[in-house]
Amino acid sequence: MNEENYFKNIYLSQKNKLYRFSFFYMKDEEEAKDAVQEALIKIWDKRSDWDRVENPEAWGMQIVKNICLDRLRKQKTVQKHQDSLKLEKTFGQDPGTISVWQDQWKILQDVLEQLSEKQKTVFILREVEGNSYQEIAETLEISESQVKTDLYRSRKYLKASMQKINDHGIKNFRNLA
Repeated sequence: MNEENYFKNIYLSQKNKLYRFSFFYMKDEEEAKDAVQEALIKIWDKRSDWDRVENPEAWGMQIVKNICLDRLRKQKTVQKHQDSLKLEKTFGQDPGTISVWQDQWKILQDVLEQLSEKQKTVFILREVEGNSYQEIAETLEISESQVKTDLYRSRKYLKASMQKINDHGIKNFRNLA
């Protein structure tokens, strides 16, 4: 298989998954698309290394993650991206339900930001992308037991924080758990 077909079959085929992963970091559709585009260019430019890549999907995810983190470091604050979070309008539900769901989603995004980068990444890869423990371990280059530990801690923190916020209406949730 030539390089162009390999690239299309292996990397371009996972473009949507890379975008979803990128979006959780960037919180902005255009920024997420730009990060994925940059990642795909980087993958293409590193085509001489493809034969040494054991797990192309994990390698692609790692490149996207690194690009997203680099982009976020260059920005003064992540908060402005949280404020620009856009949710698709859901048809068939009353506006009150949609509003509550959007509020909960925003709060969850804010609480997610309180996790360490590793815990947040493990949570997104497992709960949003549905990756196996092994896939996450390979992507992040950590052990499966560390994946399980980070996932347990992130779930525990998120559950406790969301419960406190919902039970008590706490606006300032930093350092809750």
